[in-house]
Amino acid sequence: MHHLETILIFSGAFCLFLGVALLIPAAIISLFKIVEADRYFGVGRFGGERRRLKGLPFSLGRMSEYGLLLLFSKTRFIKRRYAQELEQIASNAPPRKLVNLLVWLYSSWILLVIAFMLLGAALYLFY
Repeated sequence: MHHLETILIFSGAFCLFLGVALLIPAAIISLFKIVEADRYFGVGRFGGERRRLKGLPFSLGRMSEYGLLLLFSKTRFIKRRYAQELEQIASNAPPRKLVNLLVWLYSSWILLVIAFMLLGAALYLFY
């Protein structure tokens, strides 16, 4: 049991360290790229009133949401739930660099933080 706790602690610390290391550039870049991302990805349910909010927590959250949508866009659930939005995004033809930025930076930092929270919850259950 002691070895499992050690592995969970070090894995959680690793995920947290990488998540925070990616969060810093993600927060800075989101302030400058939110207008471009909203132009291509702020369609349907992703647009509307939310496009007016350009501050840091709003832009970072929206960019992370766009990244997760793109990352999981091939899954059946996302295709069924956001079919119209995905068609509108594909018709706009967003730049490849922006798509890569959203998928690799924004979806990865949020997934690392979620993994940290799940490892912390597992450690709490075992301890």
